[in-house]
Formats: sequence, C-alpha cells, structure tokens
Amino acid sequence: MDNSPDREAEVVVRRYAAKVSFPVQYVPHGAGNIASGRNALLDAAAHRAPVMACLDDDEIPADDWLAALVGALGRAGADIVVGPVLARYPSDAPAWISRPVFHSVPDGWEEGWVTDAWSGNFALATELIGRLGLRFDERLGISGGEDQLFFRQAREGGARIYYAPQAIAHEWVPRDRLSLRYLLRREYRKGTTLGLLDRASGHQRWGKPARRLLKAAFWLASGGLAAVRSAVCGQRSALALGLMRAARGLGMVGGLLGRTIDLYVHGETDPASSPATIAVVAAEGPEYQHAGHARHLAAFVSRYRSLGFRVAVVVTGSRTGFLVRKSPPGEVYYSPALRTIGGVQFVSSPVAIATQLAWWLFRRSPRVLQAPVDRLRTRLRARAGVAHVLGAWPTAATSRWVAQTLEELQPQAVFYNTIFTVPSPPVRPASVTTQGLIAHDVVSERAESFRAAGHAIRPADFSASTEATWLQSFDTITAIQWDDARTLRSMAPRAHVVVTPVALQVEPAPRDGVVPGRCLFVGSGSLHNVEAINWFLEECWPTVARRNPGSELHVVGTVCARLGKVPDQVILRGELPDLAPEYAAASVAIAPLRSGSGLKVKVVESICHGLATVTTAVGAQGLGALDPRPYLLADEATAFADGVVRLLRDPGARRELEHAAADAAELFAPGRAYAELDERLADVGIIPKAGGLPGSADAPLPVLPVAAPA
Repeated sequence: MDNSPDREAEVVVRRYAAKVSFPVQYVPHGAGNIASGRNALLDAAAHRAPVMACLDDDEIPADDWLAALVGALGRAGADIVVGPVLARYPSDAPAWISRPVFHSVPDGWEEGWVTDAWSGNFALATELIGRLGLRFDERLGISGGEDQLFFRQAREGGARIYYAPQAIAHEWVPRDRLSLRYLLRREYRKGTTLGLLDRASGHQRWGKPARRLLKAAFWLASGGLAAVRSAVCGQRSALALGLMRAARGLGMVGGLLGRTIDLYVHGETDPASSPATIAVVAAEGPEYQHAGHARHLAAFVSRYRSLGFRVAVVVTGSRTGFLVRKSPPGEVYYSPALRTIGGVQFVSSPVAIATQLAWWLFRRSPRVLQAPVDRLRTRLRARAGVAHVLGAWPTAATSRWVAQTLEELQPQAVFYNTIFTVPSPPVRPASVTTQGLIAHDVVSERAESFRAAGHAIRPADFSASTEATWLQSFDTITAIQWDDARTLRSMAPRAHVVVTPVALQVEPAPRDGVVPGRCLFVGSGSLHNVEAINWFLEECWPTVARRNPGSELHVVGTVCARLGKVPDQVILRGELPDLAPEYAAASVAIAPLRSGSGLKVKVVESICHGLATVTTAVGAQGLGALDPRPYLLADEATAFADGVVRLLRDPGARRELEHAAADAAELFAPGRAYAELDERLADVGIIPKAGGLPGSADAPLPVLPVAAPA
C-alpha cells in the first residue's frame, strides 16, 4: 500500500512482481494520512485472504518473520499476533539513547498473551475486520495513536492478542528521533491518546476520565521523582525515562481536556481554538526563485503565517524551492515530489531533485557558463515557436491530486496562485468558507501586450473571455494593483475583489553613500526584462553616457545571463543574495519596460528603498494616481534618456522624487498592503471581527485604511 502521492514505490513493486509466481497487488493511495492508508490496506486485504500481516515501510523483517507470525496465529489460536520491533542506531548515536527501552517495542516481554499491540509488526485474522467493524480513526492519522485505538476496540470486541518474540522486525532510528525533545513529545502524544479515548468513552461517562486523571497524577509524580533522583546521580538515561513518564502523565491530562499533538509537524493544539488553515495552490514554491511573482506569493504566505494561521502550500509540480527543509511552525508544503518524516520535508523524486539542482547551479554559475545555456534555451523556445508562456493548465492527474490534497486538508480558505493552478473541473471542499485567486495581473492584458510586441505566447488562444470564464470559480479575488481591481470587477462581478499590492518590509538606507552617476536595473530573466534592458542599452544608454560622463549602470538579477556584450560602463552583477547595498549606492533606478502587466515589483522596491525612478507607462501600471509621483514617466527613448540625465545632474529634482517615494512606501508595508484582504477574511468568519487574530488572546483585528489611488 503506497501512501506516497508520487507513487514512488510502484516501480520497485512492479519489478518484483514480475519475478515471482504468486500474485502481488500494488495499492496506490497517496493520502499522506497514515490512518487513511491503513484503512485502504484493510479494504484491500479483508476479502482476499484469511490472514493479513503488516510491516511499516521503515522496518526490515527477519528471514522467518512471516512464518513466525502466521505460525503463532495458528499455534496459539489467537486473533492477533504482534512481534517485536528492534531499534538499530547510527554508529554515532549518543550512548545514553542507544538502548532498547527508548525506541524498541516492546521492552523485554516474554512469549504469551498480552493486552497491547502496535501496527508496525502484526498479523490478524481478517474475519475480525468485518465482524468487529474495525477501522483506524483517520482523525488521528497525523497526530498518531490510531493504532492504540484500533487494538483497544479489537480487544473490547473479544479479540485475543498474542506476543511472538520470534517474529522480529528491525527499524533504523532516524537522526531526528535521537533527542530528548522527540522522546518527550512522543510520550506526551501517547498520553493524549489515552486521555482522549477515556474522554470519548460512551459508557461510564465520568468513571473512566476520573481513573485516567488518577493515573496521570501517579505518572507525573513518579516520573518527576525519578527524574530528580537521576539528575542528582548524573544518570542521563534514567533522567530521560523519568521525564518521559512525567510527559505521558501530562499528555493524559491534555487528552482529557480534548487536546492533541501532531508528533511529526506541529505542536499542541486545541481543536476548539486551533487556527484556521489557509491553503495556497501554486505551480512552484515561493522560494524557487526571486522574481516578482515569487516575492508576491512569499509575502502572502508570510503574512498569514505570522498572524497565526496554518498555511498549507500545495505545489502542483516538483519546483518546491528546496531539497530538504524543516517545516517552520504554521507552514507545511505539499507536493507529489515531497515526503515528510519527523517534521523534515525532503524531495524524493529523482526528476525533481535533478531539476532543482540544475536550476540552483545555473543561478550560481558565472555568466560565462550561464550565457551558452541560455542561448540553447532560446533556440529551443524559438524552435517551439513560443516566446512567452502565460501559464500551463494542470493535467488531469495533477487536478486529481490537488482535489485529493484539499479534501484531506479541509482548509477554511483556498487561494490559487494564478488561474493556471485551478483543477479541472474546479473543486471546493465542504470546509472552504472562501475560494480565492491571487491575481498577479490581468492575464489577458499580458497576453495582448506580448502579442502587440510581436511575441508568440502560450496558450496561443488565451483571451479575456477565457479569463472571465475561469474567474467565475472564485468568490474572493486579490488584485495586485488598483487598475487591475477595476478590470477584474468588470470580468467577475459576483466576486469580492480586494487590492493586495506587493508587500515589502524595507528599511531604507541613508542616502549618504550614493555613488554619483550610478544607475540601477533589477530584473529576472523573463522576456519583458530582457527586452527592456536591451532597448535601454541600445536606444538610451549612449545618450546618457555621452551627456553625463562618468555614468555607470549596474544590472542585477538573472537577466544578466541573457545579455550579450555590453559597454564598459555597464556592470553585470548577476543574482545577489542582498539587494540593499545596490539600492543604497544607486543614484537612479530605471525600469524601461516595454510590455507586461500587473504591478512591477522592481518599481515598488525602488520606491520602498527611497530611490528616484525613471520608468515607462508599462512600468508604472497601477501607480498612476500616486500624488506626488515618486517616478518620472517616459516612453520614448529620447525622453527616457533625458529623464535619467536630469536626475543624475540635478540633486534637487532627485531629492523631490525620493521624498515622494518615502511617502508612497507606506502603501506597501504588510499591514497596509493586506488590510483589505484581512477585512474580507473577517467578513467571511476566518478572522474574528472582535477578539483578536489567531494566536493572540485579545488583540483587535488591525484593519488599516489603504489610501488607494483613484
């Protein structure tokens, strides 16, 4: 039973099945919820064989494991047989923790009848499944404890459980479990499961919780005393055992109060007050690149994670932006290429690993290596007859995976990062209060802009009517700027359209380190940036260099890889980890964009850093009503060069724009940028209108008015 969304076990199983004479059934499930996966296994096995034997995927059975389990089942006349799971430790594991008592199951039992069992190594008579209605509780599929409840139900239904010490399975202990913190969290989780089971008991409504509370007090007291004694004697292993015992006692109390713990990803939660989940569906993770659209998405995720929401980033492809990461509190990624173990997420698909390593190496290579790679990519694009890709519609398989993932997450809000990530047909889980779109621009306007510039696009037939049709799937749309908001309202009159411009938290550097004559262009390798800087270098820069001797131009970003030979005064800086020094030293920022749509992050960023900027009408889209304007506007080459020269020569004119930029920068602070969306989420009940945001006790919702341009 393959519980991985990318079906990574299928090749191995198919290859093995071709070599043997007995039938092998492969069950693709991909839920990521271990209880759901175990139930799929029950469904697959219940009517096919009289006995079902199970191992976890991180265990290695002894040669006679199956014979020992099945033999004990028949010999003892048992309904369920369990075998030991013996820990194997890395060679450099701490000596104090490399003991069976910490990770092996069980510890020193003798063969015979028992009352406890575990899901990692067991066999059962399949007739029990139907006779007792046995299922694993999927509500515990992330926090754990589903196996405790399963075997308790079996025992209460009359099933007899037998322990066979010869049926051995071995388990390598991963390094993230070689810590006292993990052991304490595990014991606390075990305690919460016991408390929850007694709390939910249908009979003896007060009796079982009362007994559990007494047991919790005993475990707390005995564990605490043992920990103190061991600390005095300097016995680290015994100290850990005492603390673990006390942690289980605390967990019992937490369970009686209705609390749970996600052992692998999250901390303790109270179901009645747990934060809402906001799912963000994107074609790539916000960390994959540093282009404007990625920064806009990153700001969205950061905003709502900082307010206490659980943000689930659902990446439809393999471009997660990392190979290994430990999920920060409140943020989890989901992708067909990802697996999660012990709170650590890692890319498991070889294709995804190769793709991300290639992109990582390209971005960090010197330009002399980047240029030929880009020339090859350009030739391949030309051969395919496509200059710019608007987006790619999800495949049927991707649509099914997104739908399944959202059903499992049960989020209160779903936001799709562009319409090209929406499943076909669109889905909306019952838990969703609002389904939204993060619109980086009006896509049909971008399509027309590139067509007008003579560029072939994909999808070639994308139009305003196509976009309007897809917009009907949403009841909330976030426009990146105010002009876009008006257009989107006309295309989707039933949707609630709010403006969420790019949010930037920038501390402008003092302007006393400015290099006279220095201009700055920042851009990714997107077509509109390549087109813009080439136009400026050919049509404007010769005039600037002639009229203002000593001028220099710094070009920053992956756009540098796509440029040919440049004049001596033009310095290609490539991609930099920190842009602040470049902004601090530049006299003037330029954004000579000829095509595109939406809000230009490079223009917003130069505004937030307090720079005077020269841009075109395309570069200033959505900012036309700012008063005073923090930029000079010029579309023709002569006017553009004149504007740059004027600002380089006239400190007074430059300071005037710098002051205007400082005033306009307030619009793009996170609290102001997301005020309208915060208010919208409050209206639909995701953010409380009174009583505070998730994660705060009494703080009122900070809805700040945005001085939106008319």
